[in-house]
Amino acid sequence: MLGKAGEIALLVAFVGSIAALVAFVRATVAKAPSERETWMRLGRGAWWAVLGGTVAASGILWALIFGGHYEIAYVYQQTSDAMPFHYRMSSFWAGQEGSFLLWILMTVLVGAVLARWSAQRLPADSAGHASGARGAKITAVGVQTREWFGAPVMAVTALCAGFLLSMVVGLDLGAFSLGASPFLPLAEKFPDAPMLQVAGFVPADGKGLNDLLQNPWMAIHPPTLFVGFTLTMVPFAFAAAGLVTRRYTQWVRPALPWALVASGVLGCGIMMGGYWAYETLSFGGWWAWDPVENSSLVPWLFSVAGLHAMVVQKKTAAGHKAALILSIVAFQLVIYSTFLTRSGVLGDVSVHSFVDLGLYNQLLVWILSIGAVGFGLFAWRYRELPAPATPPATLSRESMIFTGALLLALTGLVIALGTSAPIFGKLFRDNPSAVPIAFYNAWTLPLAIGIAFLMGIGQVFWWRKMTVDDVNRVLMRPLALTVASTAIVILSTPFVQETVQPAAAVGGPVTAQAGLFDAGFFQTHGTSLLLLLLLFTSFFTLWGNLLVMGRVAKGNWKLIGGSLTHVGFGLMLLGIFASAVFNDPVGEGAGTDIQGSRDNVVVPLGETVDSGDGYRITYTGTELNEEGLPTYLLDWEREDGHTFQTRNVVYKDIRDQWIQRPDVKEHLIEDLYVAVFPSAMSNRASEAESGGAASEEAEELVLARGDSTMLQVGGRDRYMLSFTDYELGVDYDAVGLDAANVDLAVAARLVIRDIASGETRTLRPVYSITKDQQQQFVQNRALDWNLGATFVGMEVEEDAIKLLLDGAQPREEEWVVVQAAEKPFISVLWIGTLVMLAGFAVSAGRRWNETR
Repeated sequence: MLGKAGEIALLVAFVGSIAALVAFVRATVAKAPSERETWMRLGRGAWWAVLGGTVAASGILWALIFGGHYEIAYVYQQTSDAMPFHYRMSSFWAGQEGSFLLWILMTVLVGAVLARWSAQRLPADSAGHASGARGAKITAVGVQTREWFGAPVMAVTALCAGFLLSMVVGLDLGAFSLGASPFLPLAEKFPDAPMLQVAGFVPADGKGLNDLLQNPWMAIHPPTLFVGFTLTMVPFAFAAAGLVTRRYTQWVRPALPWALVASGVLGCGIMMGGYWAYETLSFGGWWAWDPVENSSLVPWLFSVAGLHAMVVQKKTAAGHKAALILSIVAFQLVIYSTFLTRSGVLGDVSVHSFVDLGLYNQLLVWILSIGAVGFGLFAWRYRELPAPATPPATLSRESMIFTGALLLALTGLVIALGTSAPIFGKLFRDNPSAVPIAFYNAWTLPLAIGIAFLMGIGQVFWWRKMTVDDVNRVLMRPLALTVASTAIVILSTPFVQETVQPAAAVGGPVTAQAGLFDAGFFQTHGTSLLLLLLLFTSFFTLWGNLLVMGRVAKGNWKLIGGSLTHVGFGLMLLGIFASAVFNDPVGEGAGTDIQGSRDNVVVPLGETVDSGDGYRITYTGTELNEEGLPTYLLDWEREDGHTFQTRNVVYKDIRDQWIQRPDVKEHLIEDLYVAVFPSAMSNRASEAESGGAASEEAEELVLARGDSTMLQVGGRDRYMLSFTDYELGVDYDAVGLDAANVDLAVAARLVIRDIASGETRTLRPVYSITKDQQQQFVQNRALDWNLGATFVGMEVEEDAIKLLLDGAQPREEEWVVVQAAEKPFISVLWIGTLVMLAGFAVSAGRRWNETR
């Protein structure tokens, strides 16, 4: 019943979005003020229906989740009784249908704010409309914001809401279906499952949330991203409204604070995802250039580029075209990233992509429709767009900011091309692969250098124009501090050793003898020089903006937003630089091959191993944590005598996937990042569970008298085997031996206990030597356990026997592969993120006040 109510609520919202779109479009084209106002009232009424339907559907889905309604497919797939409250809450957006619904909820809430906000009066624009001092009453010739932008902005918002609602409305239209409903019953989603077709059947429990998503950061990371995606729509809507109404400059004032909030929130969401990956995944970092990670980063880069173009346009009446096109592209890329994530095109190359729900065509239509609106309007009005009377001076702040915006956009374009490689590759091959990480590093490193340089110089430069003497004067202090800081890093760290590639690695003796500007020199020193430039420009960004911020704060602290944001970005670059360049693996190159790396240490249970680079590691065993999950305990001792313990959770989830949680010892100066690969993840256990030969072949075991060992079936502990003693009185006839031909016969008494039930079986396999000195073995089996043992030899000095086991395998020696690394100053990255977000907040607050 609740499920049907949810479907009806979504249908009401979908129909309401279409009605709102029609009404707001009619209001946009209406000539008479009275007609425009009538359509606006109808549009707002329809929007409240959209809001009501969406809020009701969201509430119903949460009620189904918390009520354990496992007859609903989405609830069954994403939740379970064992999940705590906060993970049940976040299971709302764990799947594709629910995350779309969350995005819709954010969109209609922002639309409600826009519906009220756009009706408020603003100070008149600078193109012929008079207004008094700030805060004074608007004169009779002033123009209300809703009359300028209200209708077209809400029309774009309704269009986006309509497309989003079409993804979840779940209408069956005969020839095709529209969307995938989160309220679909199990029986309808899986019609071929006979059990589900039994009337009234409801599963006792759900499958539960993917274990990797059961993390506090993942509870807040997706909603933050979706808020950022939604907010990116608003500058796009204002840009489209400016083009429709021919107000090519006035749209920037109301759009700029939205652009700032959008960039800040989307950036926050991206970094939350990075921190989640750092603390939860085992690849040893926070960013892996995964295509779905990139698909969030690219819109952010264009959004930030767009807001910089808006700042230039607002301050100097230049950059109109750039501000418009970048705002359009930023939201277009949000939709494109949605297509990449949800259409299934990246299913083979990304660990993040959703399962394909058959929405490929709908997503493609959405991309084309928004592209037609944005780029179509831009092309239609292009010839009317104003151009500055004179181009900006080269030595001016607007020129530097504009160039920086272009570099940000170029960086986004490069990443977008790399991310889209699997799609382009399908034109030429059946199984295209993602581009290597080296592609992104090679292209983004020089672009980051340029961006960092312009971030520093753009703030210290003045608006309009500067002379060469002015430039020399304003650059003297930040350059001096930058040179000093860079020199300290180079002289006090192993920068050269870490970044210069040995000649033999890039060309042998010919390269070693190369001249300063030969190709060999750049093969050897090119990366080092680029990293040196990144270090220099990052310090330049930091010092240049700190000096400007200090000077500005003395006058009005509300004006420090831009400088504070750039200070944060400079700190982020320094944190990325330090943690990447000076990343120091423990046991570098000395271990076993794990995911293509030998930077690890193998530590057997109960033993202490010297890593060779300052650590002694002891694997003390395992225990269950408060969640009841296996936790691997490692005791560490540094050269200085400092000791500590790491606790890594590693287990198989209900989906039969290995889950590894790293343990990160966080400190201000450096982090120690520790991931563990236990022996249970390797070879025989994996083969047995996959039905490989190891589960069928007999396994040899050496066991001393009086000792016991664990036997495994399917990679899990099943039996305890004890060799209690020898037995010499063998009944030859009973075991099928020819007594006349036997010189020696001895049985091994083996007691086997089922560790689950406590039942025991005793086996007596026989080892014999014939008169002609040939060996004979008589297997003994526990038929009801399908378990057999063959006594195949003795080691007299050790008082031990050799056994061949059939139906079970001896537990292998227990050990862990420790993959750890020291990551210096990665804390600076997280601190820089917080500072950057604070800068966005200060700037957004200032711009909001300007719109009042």
